[in-house]
Amino acid sequence: MKTQLWKKALCLLLALAMLTALGACGGAAESAQESAASEAAASEAAPAEEAPAEEEAPAEPASLKDQYASLAGKTLKVATSGVQAGWSQDDGNGGIEGMDVDVMNYICDYYGINLEWVVADPTGIWGMLQSGEVDTIACVTTVNEDRLAAYWFTNTYAWESYSIVSRTEDGVPEAGDLDFWDGKTICTPAGSNPALILEDIIAQEAEKGINISAVYPDSSAVLIQNVVSKETDAALMVTSTCAYKVRDLGYTDTLTIQDIQWKNMPIVYAWNRVEENKEIIHAFNDLIAQMHEDGTLSGFSNKWFEMDITPLPAGEVEYVVPTGDDAWQSNE
Repeated sequence: MKTQLWKKALCLLLALAMLTALGACGGAAESAQESAASEAAASEAAPAEEAPAEEEAPAEPASLKDQYASLAGKTLKVATSGVQAGWSQDDGNGGIEGMDVDVMNYICDYYGINLEWVVADPTGIWGMLQSGEVDTIACVTTVNEDRLAAYWFTNTYAWESYSIVSRTEDGVPEAGDLDFWDGKTICTPAGSNPALILEDIIAQEAEKGINISAVYPDSSAVLIQNVVSKETDAALMVTSTCAYKVRDLGYTDTLTIQDIQWKNMPIVYAWNRVEENKEIIHAFNDLIAQMHEDGTLSGFSNKWFEMDITPLPAGEVEYVVPTGDDAWQSNE
């Protein structure tokens, strides 16, 4: 009897334990379900995080060729002398070569401009520009007061100075010593900027009692020969041309070159003052700036003169900067 009672009690205890375990499991499942539901609800309620937008790459700046596309196919007539050693000279095959030729060819090739060279006597080149026979000049062109009042110019693509070449046997003048030329004769091309410089030198020295005579041949091609043959005592020339010519002709040992320390001159392109020229002047200016920056102009200079005459000389300023209507004729 006791054994049966004990068995019944044990069964009752086991049943109670099973009920407790089932209740616990159910509660855990319900808790897990409730937690999952809560997380789902929170996920739906919370705004979705937006993926970061991809930044657009900055647009490539338009090239100068695109900016001035209207110039492509146009014809540009350019006057030059063909007698400026190192700048514009006979190439021996009926054509012309030199730094002025290289720079102009480069610019026209870049913009797709058809280039037509017009070789003419240097004394008549400015008249050709004024009459409209040509569009611009590539002939070691620089500015002076009269030209600034009559024409528009591009920015500077090279700088030049002046030198006097003479026979070493007659003495070697010190740099800047103009008194040395008292009683002597100096030649330089007629109608050129050096001719104006020589006139200024003669007038300045005359005030000190120094007398200098001038001879003005029609062509710069004869200057060195005039000195060698003793037709004149010396010749006033732009420095780079003088150095090039003396070296090229083999007169390094017999001729001497004096830096007269007179002034530096900006080398530019001249144009008539007509509205239609403004765009092409701006196009030239922008490309000239690029050619300064990337070394193209320095390369041309070293090719022809074995020196770089393109940087701004110490103490100088950019003379011609046509940045607006009021600046087209200014000497800034």
